[in-house]
Amino acid sequence: MKRRNTLLAFALITTMALTACSGGGGNAGSGNAAGGNAAGGNAASGDTAGSSAAETPAKAKAVSLKLAHTQSTDHPVHKSLEKFAELVNEKTNGEVTVEIFANGVLGDERKYIESLQTGLLDMAKVSIDSMENFEKLYSVFTIPYAFEGMDHGRKFMNSEKMEDFYTSTIDSLDIRGLTWYNSGGRNYYARDKAILTPDDMKGMVMRVQSSQIQIKTVETLGGSATPVDWGELYTALQQGVVDGADNGIVAFADNNLCEVVKNFSFTEHILSPDILLIKNSVLEKLTPEQQTAVKEAARESTAYHDEIWGAAEQAAIDKSKAAGVNIYYPELAPFAEALKPLQEELIENEQVAEYLKIIDDMK
Repeated sequence: MKRRNTLLAFALITTMALTACSGGGGNAGSGNAAGGNAAGGNAASGDTAGSSAAETPAKAKAVSLKLAHTQSTDHPVHKSLEKFAELVNEKTNGEVTVEIFANGVLGDERKYIESLQTGLLDMAKVSIDSMENFEKLYSVFTIPYAFEGMDHGRKFMNSEKMEDFYTSTIDSLDIRGLTWYNSGGRNYYARDKAILTPDDMKGMVMRVQSSQIQIKTVETLGGSATPVDWGELYTALQQGVVDGADNGIVAFADNNLCEVVKNFSFTEHILSPDILLIKNSVLEKLTPEQQTAVKEAARESTAYHDEIWGAAEQAAIDKSKAAGVNIYYPELAPFAEALKPLQEELIENEQVAEYLKIIDDMK
């Protein structure tokens, strides 16, 4: 299956690359050649046709945007992205469409961000943690216990301050954020051991994303951190390559990790929302009306996501329990206290410290 997905990803990326090379702008579905043919046809048919063309407003070129993410088609974020695509189609009268590639068939999140830079992708949904390696400002979201729960996080994510994050990568990466989706807090889980106190982490080998802060978090708690690709985590847990990892409960259950893990603790040590990205130059090639439609559709898809998230989270808990997973709600204060030295180390960065104060003031 992994080889098949790899071949499919290669084929899709190759196709997109060829399209970009031949389209004179890449993502405009009708292309420059189609527009040129239309203009040439009017001129060739004489004065009458030219007069008719002058009276009829030119139709905007059709644009197809390719959007990738790693979750399954059953995950609520995929349904929210489908809603986004539906809204974009409606608001642009079909002039702009969004094609979604789920299940990580086009690679992992780091590859998505790199593909946005090179133009192989137009859009991607990634965990906000994945942005840390590309823009230091995003490390605010990976600092342990920077937020006091989801209500606090939602207040900041919906504030005008998020625009600073969305626009922080325009000049450096030609990427901007459009909106965010709740994916729950990150929580520790393990194959054979319940994590109820910071001491329970000692000596454990934990899978992390390729994030220096996530690595330091595990090490501060006495564990050993090992970066593992999301698509390989199930096998790594099953074979005992790692003892545990951290995720939101929905991603945990949706990817069937409940089949190989028996202990899940709601440690909520990191707020880890998803973020919807678009290549900025692709966005700017759209008409002003289309740009407004895309941005509105993004915001409205977040509102839709909030409506379906609660039920999805409860369903994930129920599925995990049915699979034999023990669900724990440990006291969070000892974890926050154990990680305080790391938090103090991270706020030595003036920009990060500034936004942490803004976050703290929103409690």
